[in-house]
Amino acid sequence: MRRLLLIGALAVLSGCVARNQRPAEPTPAEQLVDVMMRARVAAAVGQRDEADRILANFVEAHPSTPEAREAAYWRAILRLEVATSRADRDEAKRNLDTYLADTAVAAHVSEARILRTLLTTVDSTSMATDSTTAAAREAAAAREEALKKEIQTLKEELDKTNEELTRIKRRLGGRP
Repeated sequence: MRRLLLIGALAVLSGCVARNQRPAEPTPAEQLVDVMMRARVAAAVGQRDEADRILANFVEAHPSTPEAREAAYWRAILRLEVATSRADRDEAKRNLDTYLADTAVAAHVSEARILRTLLTTVDSTSMATDSTTAAAREAAAAREEALKKEIQTLKEELDKTNEELTRIKRRLGGRP
């Protein structure tokens, strides 16, 4: 009987202790799952800046954690998904640099290095294309200017020829 009372008292006390305990704070890994889901949803509906802000806030809240490093990687990926400008590519590069600067083991180091190399290649190709395009525009403008000058010279020659013809007509027209 004593045993039953003791077991009952323990059961009641354990229930009281369980009610007063707060739920455990989610770990950064658990929080990252939620953050990634929210960021992906925001990106999917076109709210790229909001998705970036969600991930940036997580990185700020959990600096120097493996999860913050992963969030930096995913910031770069989301930025690259819609990289339409040099600024987008530069921001993605900064995020990848942050990810690669951490010497701890990371899940996407190879991918990040490849993406970083590709971004550098894209930028150098873009600059080469821009300079080639600028040179082509300058050449086209110079050619157009030369053609305008040639047209003007031809007009002047035509005017002189017409004047000469008019003079010849007048001379011939005055003879009987």
